[in-house]
Amino acid sequence: MTMCKNELETFGNKFIKILNKNNLIADFDDTCFRDYLLQINIKNKMIKLGKIGVYYKPSKKSFSLVTTNIKDKESIEIINKCWDKVNGFETFKEDSGIYEAFVDGSFIDGKTGYGAAIFLGDKKIQEFSGRLDDTSTRQFGGELYSVILVLKWCEINNIKKIRINYDYLGIEYFATGKWIPKNNLAQEYKEIVLSCNIEILWRKIDSHTGNKKNDLADRLAKEGINK
Repeated sequence: MTMCKNELETFGNKFIKILNKNNLIADFDDTCFRDYLLQINIKNKMIKLGKIGVYYKPSKKSFSLVTTNIKDKESIEIINKCWDKVNGFETFKEDSGIYEAFVDGSFIDGKTGYGAAIFLGDKKIQEFSGRLDDTSTRQFGGELYSVILVLKWCEINNIKKIRINYDYLGIEYFATGKWIPKNNLAQEYKEIVLSCNIEILWRKIDSHTGNKKNDLADRLAKEGINK
């Protein structure tokens, strides 16, 4: 019996409906299933483009996307937008005037990195990447510091509203009081968030689930370790 076939089939049917509505022809059958994996055939009106992979992680009840077999850049962009839609990852449109920040931290070989990318719609406005001297809070410190930089950028640029997308719950929970900060950086973080005059919308996006803007923040955090 194929592991997690029911979960993959249910999610796959939702995904292909969105793909089909966006001018891609997508389908799968029983031969497309492997343990924790569904392969979806992708075509446009002209040619077969290849297969994309949808993986399911039972421990997190989350799905991830692999598009490496698709070479057409325009189709990849459409697939990624459809992926964001089926997962509820859609960002505000540029004409909304609402900025989005994607933040992350990394801890590799005893070093802590931070990364953040700010977007208006699909247009990248600013990115941050660097390394923290204090490694006691590991990657979580990098995530908190990346938010601090985003908020400072908002203040400098007179941005009054932003959505912050994160994968570490402390980003939101320290700010809203659900968690009590127990180290200096977390305490400083909470004070900065609560004292700023910026309306913050919070959204959790699990890491490595296929959101390209979230993946960018992850890459920036890893690159920051070597800076």
